[in-house]
Amino acid sequence: MATYRKKKGSDTWHWCRNCSRWPTSDYEERTSRPSYDLCNECKAKEKENTCRS
Repeated sequence: MATYRKKKGSDTWHWCRNCSRWPTSDYEERTSRPSYDLCNECKAKEKENTCRS
């Protein structure tokens, strides 16, 4: 199951741990996929099958 994170104060959700903007501190986390504000880099990695979740 993927984990979705966003930095506190940010609107963008990330789910690829190899995303250059994957939050490692001061973040909010959830397990259900948000329907808004998804990271473009994570989307691209998912499409290329290079996303590490």
